[in-house]
Amino acid sequence: MERTHMNRPLRTALLAVLAVALVAAGALGGYLAKGEQGKNGNGPAKFSDLSGGTTCWAPEPVVDRVVPASRSADRWKRLTRAADSYDAQCGVTVDGKQVLRVSVEQHNSVKKPDRVGTGPGHGRTRSIPGFDRSWSSEDTASIVVPCTKNTGDDNATNLYVKAQAWREDYGKLRGDMVRIAEEAVTAHRTAACRAAAPGGDGAASEG
Repeated sequence: MERTHMNRPLRTALLAVLAVALVAAGALGGYLAKGEQGKNGNGPAKFSDLSGGTTCWAPEPVVDRVVPASRSADRWKRLTRAADSYDAQCGVTVDGKQVLRVSVEQHNSVKKPDRVGTGPGHGRTRSIPGFDRSWSSEDTASIVVPCTKNTGDDNATNLYVKAQAWREDYGKLRGDMVRIAEEAVTAHRTAACRAAAPGGDGAASEG
């Protein structure tokens, strides 16, 4: 009886120590989980993670390198077409600012390509292998490809494809911008030119 009475304070003390240890362990576990959640849920993320994998016709790794990591991202896309015209556009906005725009437009072949995105600070302009009318800089790539032939009314058309990025520091984006423009050509050239050709069925795909 005396031995039981003597052990009761010891058991009480041990239980108190164990309770304190469990509370401390629980608090530490909650802190680690909260820190991990803050890192993944509130910090900047890749565009493909925020957008669910949708891109402007280019592979996800390419677009992820061009589009800065951010907390919020929006992608818009539109396609308009008629018997003799084709206009496909895609853009990406992060944290409220436009950072990428890709356009595929059909125009009369006398139109000159837009050279926005060249000049001081944009890097040296270079041609793109495989395309007679093309150029690229560190933040922009432009490709002009023949679309429909002249039928006697000087109405031949070209597709004017351009990919442009906006960054505070353009870095080394040239290769990725060229890839995006090339992928846009692949995605739209056949559908656009078939729809615009005389006797075409008007079918076109957004790509």
